[in-house]
Amino acid sequence: MKRILLLSLLFVVLAVKAQININIGSTNVGTAPVSSFFSYSYVQQIYPKQELNASGAGNITGLTFYIDPMSTIVESSNWTVYLGHTSKNTFSSGTDWIPATQLTQVFEGTVVKNNNQVQVIFATPFAYNNTDNLVIAAKENSPNIDINNFDEAFHVYTHIPYSTLYYKGDRGIVDTAALPGGIRADYKSSVTISGLTPSTAPGCPFIIYPLNNTQNVSLSPNIKWLPVSGADSYKISLGTSPSGTDVINQQSVSGTDFTLMANLATGTNYYLKIASVSANVVSSGCSEYVFKTIPPVPLNDACSGAFLASAFPYAYTQDDAVSTTNNAGNISVCSSAGDTGMNDGTWFKLIGDDSQYTIKVTMPAGSSFDPQIGAYSGSCSNLSCVDTVDNAGGGGTETLTVTTTAGTEYFINVGAYDDTTDAPEDTFTITITKL
Repeated sequence: MKRILLLSLLFVVLAVKAQININIGSTNVGTAPVSSFFSYSYVQQIYPKQELNASGAGNITGLTFYIDPMSTIVESSNWTVYLGHTSKNTFSSGTDWIPATQLTQVFEGTVVKNNNQVQVIFATPFAYNNTDNLVIAAKENSPNIDINNFDEAFHVYTHIPYSTLYYKGDRGIVDTAALPGGIRADYKSSVTISGLTPSTAPGCPFIIYPLNNTQNVSLSPNIKWLPVSGADSYKISLGTSPSGTDVINQQSVSGTDFTLMANLATGTNYYLKIASVSANVVSSGCSEYVFKTIPPVPLNDACSGAFLASAFPYAYTQDDAVSTTNNAGNISVCSSAGDTGMNDGTWFKLIGDDSQYTIKVTMPAGSSFDPQIGAYSGSCSNLSCVDTVDNAGGGGTETLTVTTTAGTEYFINVGAYDDTTDAPEDTFTITITKL
């Protein structure tokens, strides 16, 4: 009898251990795993392998979702649930659904709220490979809605942007073979995943700034990461070589962000690693991120350092423009030409010869930099307006044609269009062509 009792207790302990709890203490609500505020809904959520932090592959036997105590789901209880594997971390658009053919239906039926929870038990377990990320998808098929204080009933937590994609409406049951456009969210369901055994070490944090391979990071970045469920602190290391700790060596941090006390060096690659700590156990195998700081101030940051265009067509790509300073402030010399001013950006010059020159500034694909061109004669200490142009928006091409006088120096400034604000410059290419 004692042996049977001990075995029963052992099975109970193993069953409790064979579950992964993900942010089950959250009290925020959202449209996941289904919508309780619309008649019909379909929601896909991606839980990365790194976040699951399972000890190995295993059979998922059920899911538990958590409900606001004041909410009901009487009219939102007809569910179809699917699981699947994916290499995606996020949804790229509102139509970037994971195809139904890549998902396995694990449940269909009526769910109930019990002790502020909804348990979904699978008739057949789902074999999770612990290599890919896990997809949890749920379809709500009831024609009516629940009226709750917070509209939606289920608890969610903030996570990777666009890791959830949902559709909700009142027209009819969603056809998973012909899905409508959805809405992406930066939260996921608080959930207990039954059947998987958690790793003995806490999971690795998701670093959200700076992202891996980010360029032009400030010299005093505010490093940020997402909280890890169960972690009580984090250890951060930063170095100038892979696995380096010459800048920060395993510094303990209680929150989820960190700002360096001293500035980093310009134009330098830095290697960042953050581990989480739970009951003095440190996560292992966390990925190292690399980022590069902004370059030094450009040599042509000031009018006095203007690059001379002496052979035409002249072309120069200013890939260090992000580090320009505004020197003595915005330039208002050309305010009479229709603009009240522009930023002091980077400078070029040419010597007039009674010819016309076309000055064109273009940005790389995807750029949002909105430049203005200012052309001046005179001297750096006493500029006279020739002309200025700011016709295009962010990422657009600006073109200015000037007529020169032989022997006169012309100074060309490419800076952010802002009249009075010190706005940042970004990469551009200037081309000067003699007509």
